[in-house]
Amino acid sequence: MGDLGLKSKDNIAKRFAFVLLSLCVLLSGCKTITNLSDDDPLEPLNRSIFGFNEGVDQIILRPTAIAYKELIPDPIRSGIRNVLRWLNGPVIVINDLAQANLDQARNDSLRFLMNTTSLGFIDIASDFDIKYKQEDFGQTLGSYGVPSGPYLILPLLGPSNTRDAIGRVVDYLVNPFSYVGNANSRTPYTVSKNISAAVSFRSENFDQIDDLRSNSLDAYAKVRTIYRQQRRSAINNGKASVDISAQDPSKLFEEPLTFSTNENKTERKVSRNQIRNVDTK
Repeated sequence: MGDLGLKSKDNIAKRFAFVLLSLCVLLSGCKTITNLSDDDPLEPLNRSIFGFNEGVDQIILRPTAIAYKELIPDPIRSGIRNVLRWLNGPVIVINDLAQANLDQARNDSLRFLMNTTSLGFIDIASDFDIKYKQEDFGQTLGSYGVPSGPYLILPLLGPSNTRDAIGRVVDYLVNPFSYVGNANSRTPYTVSKNISAAVSFRSENFDQIDDLRSNSLDAYAKVRTIYRQQRRSAINNGKASVDISAQDPSKLFEEPLTFSTNENKTERKVSRNQIRNVDTK
């Protein structure tokens, strides 16, 4: 039985590798399309899913974030965010190595080990100036020139693209925490982790998200622009421009507009009046 189990796992791994390679080849063959700045061939479908996600936010996530902010003390919320980052630590190190970034892999390994002493709840490593830096397989593929593919809005998960959607699956599969416990406990763990991440993200960016929605003539297009530029910047380790307006950045920066996840934090400063003029193409 043990041999059969190992053979089954090997077969699954081989099939997954074949599918991943095929998708990467497919994406590489679509460069002439995906290099267009306005590439969104699935826009009608994406907008429908975006509307669904907005409804879920208004009915469930936003009220939950309000209660979370009001009922949970800030140190506890910070601890929850730290745990979510810690749970992603092995994935970050693996992607550092996949990108041949050995110095960053060393720092991220040390950060993970130091914070393991509190199971991630206390960010001890930051006290030693070992800062959190997000890496994922979507970034790894991008660093090797794999194009993003069509823009996607995933139900409940938000903006993505073909490359990053593949990366999300790979990150889950390579994360050792995905295999903790028996098979019956893994789905509840994954669901609860994603819900906690969503609530944490919404609460940390509560005013910014509400302002973005209320001040946007086209919230869908604006989120698409921000997502693309965030990902471009992440792939280039912050070297790519992340401006969301064609205006002079020195004139644009006035009030903080911060978008972050439990995994990463990117800051942009945009005035509430100027946000209406953001390029939505």
